[in-house]
Amino acid sequence: MLTPGLPPSDPAVDCAMAGLGPFERAPRLVAAVSGGRDSTALALMAKAWTAARGGELLAFTVDHRLRPESADEAAIAGARLAPFGIPHRILTRTGPLARGNVQAAARKARYELLAKACRDAGALHLLLGHHLEDQGETAAMRAERSSGDLGLAAMAPVSELADMRLLRPLLDRPRRDLEVYLARLGVEWIDDPTNLAPSSARGRLRAAMTPAQLAALGREAAAPASGRREREDRTARLLAGTGALHD
Repeated sequence: MLTPGLPPSDPAVDCAMAGLGPFERAPRLVAAVSGGRDSTALALMAKAWTAARGGELLAFTVDHRLRPESADEAAIAGARLAPFGIPHRILTRTGPLARGNVQAAARKARYELLAKACRDAGALHLLLGHHLEDQGETAAMRAERSSGDLGLAAMAPVSELADMRLLRPLLDRPRRDLEVYLARLGVEWIDDPTNLAPSSARGRLRAAMTPAQLAALGREAAAPASGRREREDRTARLLAGTGALHD
């Protein structure tokens, strides 16, 4: 059953946010919300965090219009945040995407729309819902492409851009934690089928590896530079035999 009102604070997010500052006295943050589990949970956790500090959280959803149901899903994403007092805005992409890799082009367009919307809203900080398994997936794919060290391929908790800061406070949180948080509130989410498409490297990786294996990769990626050789050996063993990154 849905529990409206101020979402409960999450101590782990409170701790993570402390390391992502500095913030204004009354922080004004934007959460990029797709309507999926990860970004929905992050928005609710961030709402509690900003409210405790006299700040404000906004939620922006980008509708790429790549699927017939995308407009309805964007509206549903906002409707699920409304009972918790989170203002929501849909950013609709118009015009053709660049040729080639559709996912890469969509990602570029998404960040361009979000950056402009953040500037218009006077918000410096953009929250992204990447979690531990996402860290493992991303690091593995980047390391494979560059034949580099897994740790150097990891996503950073903070990315400083010219006029915006990208914050990822969930990088050490497993996906299951987010599911439990949403279940406590009675909040549902949208599963995007493109995330599991076998035509993409990420989809193949998710099909070939368990969440526990991806989480282990995420932890390896975030490990300190010391012991890099040992980390590379463990990672090689973990990836061996999956065939996820090769056709």
